[in-house]
Amino acid sequence: MGVSTGIMMALSTGLSVVGQIQQGNANAAAANQNAANADAQAAQLDRQAELDRIQAQRETVAATEEAKRIRKAGDKQAAASRAALAASGIMVDQGSSININEDITGGAESDAMNTLLTGERKAKAYTTSADETNRSASNARSQAAQYRSAASNAKTSSLLFAGATALTGWRGIKTASDPIGDFYQRGTRGAGD
Repeated sequence: MGVSTGIMMALSTGLSVVGQIQQGNANAAAANQNAANADAQAAQLDRQAELDRIQAQRETVAATEEAKRIRKAGDKQAAASRAALAASGIMVDQGSSININEDITGGAESDAMNTLLTGERKAKAYTTSADETNRSASNARSQAAQYRSAASNAKTSSLLFAGATALTGWRGIKTASDPIGDFYQRGTRGAGD
């Protein structure tokens, strides 16, 4: 005895429904993995931004300390120059000796200011990098949210499609004719009856 059309349609519909649900689950799993990857990337970018901000602070502190050292060395050199001039009998508060001390002090101050400016530029570069990295982290978090939404949509849509397929299959099963069953229900035994 053969398998009726209704049974075949029911099996086909069932397999189709299961396949759609499995496809939705696979799509959701892939989207959730993408979301996890984007979250991990955001966390890594946040750490990098923090390191950049720390380095910016270090550059500022280092430049300030180096400027202090330069000024102190300039003061020491100016004092040594005044002492040498005084030891040789030159008046240190008049004429050339004042110009020499001003040149030494001015040179040291110029070097200190250049050091501060260089430190400030380096710090600004690190701060700018940190800001850009924070924006990238924010974008990665937004992408993760989109992936999570896609995962939810994949599951929902697969269930809706599976339900529609089941409903369509059920309607088909109800209206399907069974030629073999119909043949025996009419009481026909074979060709020519």
